[in-house]
Amino acid sequence: MSIREFAAHLGVHERLVSKWEAGGVRVRPRPVNQAALDTSLARSDDVVHERFSAMLAPVDGADRLAFVDAGAVTGAVPEVLSERELIMAAAHEASEHAAAAEGTNVGATTLAQLDADVRRIANEYVHAAPAPMMVEMLRVRRRVYRLLDGQQKPVDTSHLYLLAGTLSGLLANASTDLGYLDAAGEQIRAAWAYAELSGHNGLRAWTRGMHALIENWSDRPRNAVQLARSGQEFVGPGLGRVRLLNIEARVWARLGSDVETDRCLHAAEAAAGDRRDELHDEIGGVFGFGPAKAAYYAGATCIQLGRAEPALAATERAIALYSSGPPLQRSYGAESLARVDNAAAHLINGSLDGAADALRPVLGLPEDKRIAQLSERLVGLRRRIAAPTYRDAVEARGLDERIEEFCVQFRLPGASGRA
Repeated sequence: MSIREFAAHLGVHERLVSKWEAGGVRVRPRPVNQAALDTSLARSDDVVHERFSAMLAPVDGADRLAFVDAGAVTGAVPEVLSERELIMAAAHEASEHAAAAEGTNVGATTLAQLDADVRRIANEYVHAAPAPMMVEMLRVRRRVYRLLDGQQKPVDTSHLYLLAGTLSGLLANASTDLGYLDAAGEQIRAAWAYAELSGHNGLRAWTRGMHALIENWSDRPRNAVQLARSGQEFVGPGLGRVRLLNIEARVWARLGSDVETDRCLHAAEAAAGDRRDELHDEIGGVFGFGPAKAAYYAGATCIQLGRAEPALAATERAIALYSSGPPLQRSYGAESLARVDNAAAHLINGSLDGAADALRPVLGLPEDKRIAQLSERLVGLRRRIAAPTYRDAVEARGLDERIEEFCVQFRLPGASGRA
């Protein structure tokens, strides 16, 4: 492509591409642009091998060998590798070589490494920016696809389909966070196909729930209800069923049905049990549904129905659980959305100061962590601020301006605009 064509492909100005080509520390691509560059430039095997198998030249007079793979680089390739990039690059090189040394298309070591990759990605994603994580998801799924193109035992083929399904589900989640609902729908349908091929009920249930959320955000709530219900066929009492019932409750709340919402919430309480599921309990992370996430969902459901007091209680519980929990399990996305719902509950109760306090950490989020649902949910919050109750308040205008500035800076291509 010419510079002009490539710039149009990426959705940036051609002068910016020229600056990237010229190099230099001050003109490195931002994380979102880098993710697009990684996926665009790694379309062919030649480019993949040329870029990710390169030996780096000597650094500061010392010869340092570094194999740089897609998952090890979250920004532009630096002149000097960071400690994490070097360590991860060495680990990827070792696992690839060990896979070849096993002498078969796929062996126990390879599958164990891929399982570990999926577990790591699912848990890192809750506290990492989505765009760079997508590069790592694509790297691992591409490896799974290469293995599926070969020959292996049926049990190993099933295992690979399970891995492909979980990775496609993670990519659906990331696509949603970045505002690309059509792409998310395509990814989640692929995840369902792999769940069927692997015969894994936990993945079937999780995929149906994720698909229901995508349909709900795409203004197809009736489809969302059917998907959430169909997923319940594959799980008994436990986190999988609790999650699906909470998702169905959120959809019914959007449809304005107090009766169906309460039915689902009561059923979710009754569905809690000690039956463990490999995906929801063992892997966790994106696939988990712990007390903090359950409280966040309950708050979102109550806000949809205008129930301020239970929404306040639920969102405050979610915020407290996320804030006091292990940092590596702290989902900044769910916590931030809970804070927006907490602000909405304060506004319903007439507390502008409470809303401003709840939003302060949200409005200070780094740009690469401002997921699409935040901007969309804040639009609904601005409508509450514009109500007659706050129309003439100076504090309300100031808060509205800060939210507007956040949303303007946030603009993402493909953002759905759904609340």
